[in-house]
Amino acid sequence: MSSKSKSVDKGLARMIGLGMGPEAIVGVGQNQTTAAQALINCGFTQVPVIEYVTWTIDLPVPQSAIPGTFGDEIDILQNPKAVPGVTDVDSSFIINGLLQVDMLAIGFGIHGFAEPQQGSQIGNYVTPAPAPDAVPVSPDAFTHNDVLNGALGPSLAGATPAATMTPAILEWGVDAQNALWHLMNAYQFQWIMQQRYQLIKELCADVAYFGSYAEAVAAGSSQEAFQRFVDRANIKYQDPGIGDPGAFLSINAQRVGSVTTLGPGGANVGVFHPTRAYDLIDVTWGGLRAQGMTGMAHPFRKLPKPVLLEKGIPIGMILIVQDAYHQALMQQFLSNNDNGHGTTHTLMPIGPTTSGTTVTPVAGTTFDELTLDATPVIASQQVQTDRVLYKGGALQLAILIKGFEVWGPWLQYIKSNLIPAGLAALPQTYNATSFAG
Repeated sequence: MSSKSKSVDKGLARMIGLGMGPEAIVGVGQNQTTAAQALINCGFTQVPVIEYVTWTIDLPVPQSAIPGTFGDEIDILQNPKAVPGVTDVDSSFIINGLLQVDMLAIGFGIHGFAEPQQGSQIGNYVTPAPAPDAVPVSPDAFTHNDVLNGALGPSLAGATPAATMTPAILEWGVDAQNALWHLMNAYQFQWIMQQRYQLIKELCADVAYFGSYAEAVAAGSSQEAFQRFVDRANIKYQDPGIGDPGAFLSINAQRVGSVTTLGPGGANVGVFHPTRAYDLIDVTWGGLRAQGMTGMAHPFRKLPKPVLLEKGIPIGMILIVQDAYHQALMQQFLSNNDNGHGTTHTLMPIGPTTSGTTVTPVAGTTFDELTLDATPVIASQQVQTDRVLYKGGALQLAILIKGFEVWGPWLQYIKSNLIPAGLAALPQTYNATSFAG
């Protein structure tokens, strides 16, 4: 074999993970050591993330997917690469949760990150969604008279209109941040190996690394184009996964009062000025530092000692619910209809027995408004108190494992040397020996 061939072979032997044998000499001069000793002394930050599964969840999640995907057990690592309610699954596994090669796990990470900006803006919800060039007047406020008497457009006019309008709010990033916080407080992280051996059982909030903007200890404000968020929200809600028949409309008019002399037959109608005051949305960038003051300050948690994971056996990292209060709120923030408060979208009343319009007015007594007529008159008004809630934003959940793939002489070395010496453990002996030595 030529020296060139030997050089190529030598290079290939070092390309993948622990390619050289455990007894091989690494380093130069006084820094020489065996590869096995270098592995033992390797700094935790230098240990690679060898396996991971990351979920990207674009809010809102269809209510039909909530019980299965975000129920009493969340299986980020074990679920397949297409999960109901999850927009994208990024995975290093060929088959999620199963190793192809034995692995010496040094540590793990549970990561959760929410949309970095948060903001809310008022608008209106119209169903069915308007056709091109037929967008109705979408004011900052409107009355029953405005709708009934055609002030917002012919499709909304009359006792039996072709369309309906309800005051609405679009929240961007708000629900992602809240869902993530409640998730971390609702679930335990459990790591169960070989069906019976439990390596880790701790509250997610105590071992996960999460926040709206990791390591941000303060927040800043800014403005963004609101219509971009409106467009994204309407695309999401009108997608077949949710199938909302309506649309969220940005505010395009400001109500300044009403008149009676111009309405059909002297009916009371609103007077509106065009406005672009709602083109921009105020957003807050940043927020909670990763787990605030009491949780993990580092993105990964180091195991007390490395544990040998065998190929072909499910790794068994799962999130198990332990707090029904936080789980219910997490599901509400994720859901397209707040867990049943509506159909395709959330319809928010004032309370469980308080909803609908204000009281039927009594002329000259109830909800009186002085009109803008040349000779002002009193017009009694009535408004809708329910609100449609639209949600937008994204969050990510990930489980990651730090460690080294091992095979051949390395696997034998770990079993024959590191485990007997107490420098590594098997799942079945991990709890009994993890703090020994």
